[in-house]
Amino acid sequence: MNKYANHNNLVTCSVLNVNLQTYIMKKLIKTLALSAIFAISMNGVQAQRLFDALPEKASFLPQVVENIFALNPGAAVDLKFTQGFRVTGIVKSNQKVYDNLQTVVIESSNYKNAKLFISKTIGQDNKVKYVGRMMGKGFEDGLEIKTDNAGNNTIKKVNLKDMIVE
Repeated sequence: MNKYANHNNLVTCSVLNVNLQTYIMKKLIKTLALSAIFAISMNGVQAQRLFDALPEKASFLPQVVENIFALNPGAAVDLKFTQGFRVTGIVKSNQKVYDNLQTVVIESSNYKNAKLFISKTIGQDNKVKYVGRMMGKGFEDGLEIKTDNAGNNTIKKVNLKDMIVE
């Protein structure tokens, strides 16, 4: 066996390792550069808001949403939460996950195909609570739907940027 064989293999592995590191670094630098360019270009773009016309917070009656939990996917819905907030659209899914948890997804036709996700939970005390969100792709605002411990049902505007942890 050649006494330089191990040395040649070591040099070859070392060169391959350096080439791989160089390749990875080039890819990483390109990715970071593209990310920086994207971030800079998006910095000047005005973020779109979908729910500016609505009040910051509003109450709604549970009867508004109770009937949607009996609808099948494909059914048309028209929910009048408040005087100035109405959601029309199509039920995309309705799943009863557990005996005490059911979730419905509605695709809105009057809010640029924003999705309304709303769940109904039944506590051990048999009290019904609603929780959900309405968000649209490409918009920075959304809505949060909640039932508090006192039984009050509310819709509150949220800024999605504040909810995302970077």
